[in-house]
Amino acid sequence: MRTGLCVFVLALSLSPAASGQSWEFGGVGGGSFFTSKTVTNGSRTATAGFKPGYSGGAILGQTKGRIGGEIRYLYARNEMKIASGGAEHTFGGHTHTIHYDFLLYANDKESSVRPYVAFGGGIRAYQGTGTEVVAQPLGTFALLTKTTDARPVISLGAGVKWAPSARVSMRVEFRDYLTPFPKGVIAPNVNSQVGGWIHDFVPMVGVLFGL
Repeated sequence: MRTGLCVFVLALSLSPAASGQSWEFGGVGGGSFFTSKTVTNGSRTATAGFKPGYSGGAILGQTKGRIGGEIRYLYARNEMKIASGGAEHTFGGHTHTIHYDFLLYANDKESSVRPYVAFGGGIRAYQGTGTEVVAQPLGTFALLTKTTDARPVISLGAGVKWAPSARVSMRVEFRDYLTPFPKGVIAPNVNSQVGGWIHDFVPMVGVLFGL
């Protein structure tokens, strides 16, 4: 979180050099819904991933014409989970995400309603926060651990921004955050295999203020 605030302060300090651009700062909040992956151990399988949770964060953005850019920090809280044969084990967890996105608007910034698409990338840190036990349920498949696993993240999204006043804008958007499966916090056990990428679908609403 401290890293994200430092990035925002640095970007804000450079804003006078951005001639012809309008800047805004604000916050967003919403849900967080992950896809799961299959863990295989011989002929047996389990599903591993994260339970639905909530998210919130901050945005520093600028716009020039129909092109914009945003530095974003997002915190999300989701319990980790592993399930097989009707049994399930959960473990506290959260993520910190810092990324930069390009925004392409359907119309000019003078318009009061502006649909847009967004794409970018950055880094996401997965952190386990639960209490580890010696004999973890379903541990033959994978161990849910109290560690940190930093992964590259791809950010894709779309939304609509509207401006109720000259210095305030509101938005509704949907994001898809993609990362490689975080094997550092959901660690496959001996003879178990899991891999690929997972999606974090994040619907959000936000309010931003002109600087």
